[in-house]
Amino acid sequence: MGCTSSLESSQSLNWPKAKILYPKVVERGDRLTPRSWTSVVGSGGGRAPKSHKSLDGLYIDPDFPAELSSIYKKKTSDKKIVWKRPVEIVSKPTLISDGTSRHDMKQGDLNDCWFLSTLSAIAEKPQLMAKIIPDDNTFGTRRYDGKFHCRFWQFGDWVDVYIDDRLPTVDGEILFAHSSDPNEFWVSLVEKAYAKLNKSYESLEYGFEADAFTDLTGGLAEWYNPAELKDSEFYLIRAAFLCGAVIGCLSIDKEEQSEYNRKGMISNHSYVITGIEEIPYSDTAAKLIRVRNPWGQTEWEGAWCDGSEEWNRVPELIKLELEVTSQDDGEFWMSYNDFRKEYCNMIICNLTPDFDHDGISDKTEYEINQKGRWVVNINAGGWLECDTFYKNPQYILTLYSDISVQRRYNGRLPLAVALQQVYRRQEIADGKELYAIGFEIFQLQHIPSSKLCNEFFQRSDPLMPENEETYAEYRETAGRFFLDPGVYLLVPSTHQAQQGRDYLLRLFSVSRMELRPLGNCLDTG
Repeated sequence: MGCTSSLESSQSLNWPKAKILYPKVVERGDRLTPRSWTSVVGSGGGRAPKSHKSLDGLYIDPDFPAELSSIYKKKTSDKKIVWKRPVEIVSKPTLISDGTSRHDMKQGDLNDCWFLSTLSAIAEKPQLMAKIIPDDNTFGTRRYDGKFHCRFWQFGDWVDVYIDDRLPTVDGEILFAHSSDPNEFWVSLVEKAYAKLNKSYESLEYGFEADAFTDLTGGLAEWYNPAELKDSEFYLIRAAFLCGAVIGCLSIDKEEQSEYNRKGMISNHSYVITGIEEIPYSDTAAKLIRVRNPWGQTEWEGAWCDGSEEWNRVPELIKLELEVTSQDDGEFWMSYNDFRKEYCNMIICNLTPDFDHDGISDKTEYEINQKGRWVVNINAGGWLECDTFYKNPQYILTLYSDISVQRRYNGRLPLAVALQQVYRRQEIADGKELYAIGFEIFQLQHIPSSKLCNEFFQRSDPLMPENEETYAEYRETAGRFFLDPGVYLLVPSTHQAQQGRDYLLRLFSVSRMELRPLGNCLDTG
């Protein structure tokens, strides 16, 4: 049971032991808090599609029709599904009734908790929500025409998605994700827009939270193994959370365990962290983490759960500040020690890179996006152990000296590199697989005049990133470095040779840098 891609079933090679934090997002919006949202009205956004209207004058999306094909590509359903507009479901529908909140999320009859858990965390970050739901939506106004506008980050760009507001229902109830407030529809519409982006609702089943983080923020995600976290790293996680990081986690597999031993935990299920606190407890202190299940119900039943005896020793004022309740709303507290036992992966997505790994986002002064392509029989050379590695795209990376930056980082320059393969979820249904991808960086003594040959790679060792990055079947893989000023060679590749696909390289630094093609680089433009 659960609704995220199983890490153990993945065919990844040497699963990375990531120990970095670094994303990038351009924030924009003038709303102060999510709870200040009562409607989304205004102008702006991308170019709207041509008008297709029903008899009542409301927009009909010709590209994502109200048909079973928009829900399933391979599966079938014996349920009587009826597509209805919000006004046909409730008498007074609204897009956002009392601001967007993590408590709005209710998972429906779709295994997309990996997406919804991330969306619930972002719901309380108004500047990010303003990117996803532009202010040109007119839902609930006299000018509303049945059209909903949404945006997602896709391989370097924010992409506009327009849908009509018809939602699949069964017996009058929304079939998939919906809000805890029956009159509120932003959750259902954002999920539908994401389904359209990926060609069907079915394509949203089972995935990695890291991909949702990227699509909803444009940031970079870091993987942690909670079992390997030290006691002191509790404070790093708390610092990241307080600085605006979005943090998700995946529960361990408990399918073979009894209900008693499961303690309310769902196997291989995506959760999101909604609070991190250290409070006085008896003669010591308790390190606590608040976690939310996107189902909106089913909670942890161990120590520090709702109504547990541990809370009887905590002052009422502290419980009030921590929003401790006994409701089965899917949100619960647990100890840091239990968290490390109950979750097999944790993903932290900062809004800007954390170069010095202290949990606090650092200001990124320079960012480079470079698109490219691996083509079979041309430049798809495979990883470093392949004799054809030299055929891969080669880039010259120049890091310029900056004394003020080098003083902060022990004489070196911080660099975060991410490689993303252009792989869309609908390709799963077409039988296309994720490739294991990675990159290598080599230090150079001078700038070469032409691409480097096989002899160079046979006698040169690549630089190891701080997180000991290896090739893995992720949509995006990343590494963090501390390098001397100078010239370097950057080579992105797939693990196996002769695997063709587009890619996106993203580089982040606090000092000036340049990246230019040296050889075998094919532009996707």
